[in-house]
Amino acid sequence: MPEQEGTLYAIGNAHIDPVWLWRWTEGVETIRATFRSALDRMRETPDFVFTDSSAAFYAMVQQVDPALLEEIRERVAEGRWEIVGGWWVQPDANIPCGESLVRQSLQGQRWFERAFNLRATVGFNPDTFGHPGSLPQILRGAGITSYTFLRPGPHEKELPGSVFRWRSPDGSEVLAARIARAYCSWSDDLAEHVRAADHARPPYLRDYVVFYGVGNHGGGPTRANIASLHRLGEDAKAPSIRMGRLDRFFRSVAEEVHGGADVPVVEDELQHHARGCYSAHSEVKRENRRVEHLLLAAERVASVAAALGARDYPLADLREAWRGVLFNQFHDILAGTSLPEAYADARDVYGHAATLGGRALHFGAQAVTGRIDTRGEGEAVVVWNPLPWPVQAPVEIERGGHRLCSAGGTRITAQAIVPTTIAGQRRVCFVANLPALGYRLYRQTGDIREARLEGSLEAGAAFLQTDRWRIEVDPATGDIARIVDRRHGVEALSGPGNALIVLDDPSDTWSHDVAAFRSELGRFRDPTIVLEENGPVRACLRIDRRWGASSATQRIYLYRNSEVIELRLSVNWQEQLRALKLAFPLGLSEPVATAETPYGTMARATGGEEEPCQQWVDVTGIAARSDGGTLRYGVALLNDSKYGYDVLGSEMRLTVLRSPAYAHHDPQRLDPERAPLWIDQGWQSLTCRLVPHAGGWAEAGVPRLAWELNEPPFAVNEFEHDGDLPTRASFASVSPASVLITAIKGAEDGSRDVIVRLHETAGEPTVCRVETPYLGRHTEVRLGAHEIATLRVRLDDGWTVTRCDLLERPLSG
Repeated sequence: MPEQEGTLYAIGNAHIDPVWLWRWTEGVETIRATFRSALDRMRETPDFVFTDSSAAFYAMVQQVDPALLEEIRERVAEGRWEIVGGWWVQPDANIPCGESLVRQSLQGQRWFERAFNLRATVGFNPDTFGHPGSLPQILRGAGITSYTFLRPGPHEKELPGSVFRWRSPDGSEVLAARIARAYCSWSDDLAEHVRAADHARPPYLRDYVVFYGVGNHGGGPTRANIASLHRLGEDAKAPSIRMGRLDRFFRSVAEEVHGGADVPVVEDELQHHARGCYSAHSEVKRENRRVEHLLLAAERVASVAAALGARDYPLADLREAWRGVLFNQFHDILAGTSLPEAYADARDVYGHAATLGGRALHFGAQAVTGRIDTRGEGEAVVVWNPLPWPVQAPVEIERGGHRLCSAGGTRITAQAIVPTTIAGQRRVCFVANLPALGYRLYRQTGDIREARLEGSLEAGAAFLQTDRWRIEVDPATGDIARIVDRRHGVEALSGPGNALIVLDDPSDTWSHDVAAFRSELGRFRDPTIVLEENGPVRACLRIDRRWGASSATQRIYLYRNSEVIELRLSVNWQEQLRALKLAFPLGLSEPVATAETPYGTMARATGGEEEPCQQWVDVTGIAARSDGGTLRYGVALLNDSKYGYDVLGSEMRLTVLRSPAYAHHDPQRLDPERAPLWIDQGWQSLTCRLVPHAGGWAEAGVPRLAWELNEPPFAVNEFEHDGDLPTRASFASVSPASVLITAIKGAEDGSRDVIVRLHETAGEPTVCRVETPYLGRHTEVRLGAHEIATLRVRLDDGWTVTRCDLLERPLSG
């Protein structure tokens, strides 16, 4: 127990949702009014201190009221206006990819540094609904040493204390504090609020915090709040309290830690609050995933074009695009919990970001392809792989010729498929073998001679089979009855797979106090099964089914020369207060479920609770072989737009959608007379890939395979011309396969330096080799388990490579 009485630091703040039950336009007014009020309170009260986060808020103020920003700058300089968070907004922390969370810091901290000549040291996400276990590493890499949060509350997750050392799997650590009671206050008199915070003070520390001020729609501390604190300060019976700053509170905690205080360590994610948010509003989540990957691909290709001198790096456009995406990741937007009009605005923001990213991608690609020597027989098409490892992937080309060959004239097996229009165009599909972050030139002609086929591909009315897989569909239900791994002699399923299960979901938009969605109402049935494609490249079974007023079309694809098992789903959803899951019961004992998280993975219990995921979920256990033996075996489910799942035993289920009313928050009751607007009505789409595998998910290369689904190759048609670039080139690669290069981008300072981000995914220390094959350069980098590492490559100084932090500053020492 501390020997002396401690202090409650009263943190004056105003939680501002720039979007929630109002649009961003009203949010801007709320920010201005709140900031004006805080400045007025400072003029009236010499000891008043205000704390606020979110660089986007200050950037908005700069646009509409630069004089207000100048006043804030003066108060920041004198220490009475505290800048915390260091991020662009307070985002959802489960749904953005790891690189998006890095960009929150990169854009936020750099903006604060330019505007106020400082960087935040306190992380600040009090209203965010959950926090991945990898976050301490991301925070520390951006200069943030402490973290403040509210959710999950004590009733949702038990912790050893309200202040603790939060440690991520790589060993990075921040001091974390869970706010007691609330991030704001609900009355003028703060006596009860202060007593509640004092009661939550951890016994192993002297000091703690209490947050006060009107919040959500802004407002901040009132005159009555401040007067109440002054009265409490004079009350000998009240806890010792003073208006203060979060960074000074955490400094006092750090001093106690260094002095030997036994502050507990938490090595876990901070979940769960509002599990329905992982799956509410499919469109905003689909657009988030799509545009994240579009911008990452654009940065890589634009970096290649700039390094070759083909086109200047479009730094301003990509920065603007990222800031739009980061704003849309605000927790009440990306979680799907805002009013309907907010999603029209979010759609516009994603569209603008996608336009900027698409231009950067295709202008960069064509600046490079314009320098390829494309002379030769037939029309040239250049297929790009935006990922920095070699990829064998299906490619579809509109207006494609029936014959395809390599630049050297070797025939490539191609298949005519149904075009996306009825205007008489052709569309072809083939499997491309592409170099790492590079391109390969192919040629198209009207010659219909077949290439020599290798491998087997068979299909019938209800089955597909290759050398590797056999898939059988039950004609009575439309479910997958069998997935046979022919190489290992394993039946992957223990029951009907690819099942579309409808669940009762009467919960509010957040699904407050709901741990699992398990109340089954029925399954999509009455199938019509059609063998839609059966050619030299791939075969496809189309399955049409219904439930209630809704219909679904699923397509199952198998490829002759690829191990991909692809499932494409379109659902016309007409249900309310229902959820839809895609289920795969697996024939595994001793199952272990693992999900991708932002820049990490998390092994979780298999008790059927709803959990957050990123691009993949895996269940690995022990499988029986057809020869009577057993082996370690698993199945990964990759997705292009979903973030919620559950695993019960060895049954893995992906949450496809939920359909609550917009912004319905318990305890408010729905009024049937008002005809509320329902989320996710109409057409929804989803593409998944199944990856059955021997051994564990890391051995199977699941992280890379998930990126390949989400960042597929793209084609550029080229006219005939000479050039100084070869018909095939690779510009960046990394080995071993457990290491990902997630980002290659221009430096934020506008120099010609290139920033390269690496992530070790398997939890094993390694030495990786980063190469630029076309330019003949390479470097070796030592990575710790789970480490995120950043390299700065100086092009104008003999290709020198240095380690830097996530803010692109050189590491000391």
